[in-house]
Amino acid sequence: MERNKRLTEKVKKFCRKVGIDIVGFADTKLFDRFPENNRPQNYLKGSQTVIILGFYLHDIILDAWNQNQKTGKSYHFADAVLENYCNLVKSFIKKQGYDSKIISYSPGLFLKDSAALAGIGPVGKNNLLITEHFGSQVRLRALTTTAPLVCGTPISESKYCKECNICIESCPASAFPDGKYNKDICRPYAISHLRNLSENTAIWCNICIESCPFAKIEYKKNFEKK
Repeated sequence: MERNKRLTEKVKKFCRKVGIDIVGFADTKLFDRFPENNRPQNYLKGSQTVIILGFYLHDIILDAWNQNQKTGKSYHFADAVLENYCNLVKSFIKKQGYDSKIISYSPGLFLKDSAALAGIGPVGKNNLLITEHFGSQVRLRALTTTAPLVCGTPISESKYCKECNICIESCPASAFPDGKYNKDICRPYAISHLRNLSENTAIWCNICIESCPFAKIEYKKNFEKK
């Protein structure tokens, strides 16, 4: 299958135009390593490309969750922004004559791994995507499309972490036994140590992001550019 360079540049240009911070493309064939429910073909038959979109959390307040105590419904600001971006890209691709499907969270794709497959950045020791311009201060969403876009080169190792273990040593939950992330340790701690902004709004623990030296360096660079 021949990849369409011209269309790829058009999609990139559109993403820049509407203010999307990060965009990358991954070949759907690379997802065969994951369980069937976590493959793009499970969402859209004939899909050729997974598009990863990223939103830069320039202020941690953007990562806040709001839950209506009466209805139980919850809202996440960053995800609302990303879902809007996904819908804009989906509409643009439709105008180019191709189908696309926004990926839900469940069962969903492994977003950090998808971003690494798209060449956006590696998954670091903090078990988070590390991007060149924003460190780990990002949130991600994905859509899959039949459009044959030019894909990035997968990244399997982090050039940023090397011998650094600051995120592991800073974790208040000690969620990295033997140096590997353990979700079953992290999640209960995060739930029981929410930073409450109000009765209905809270922020999860982000120390693994905030302690990362690279994230701080990139945050400063991007702040000074504005």
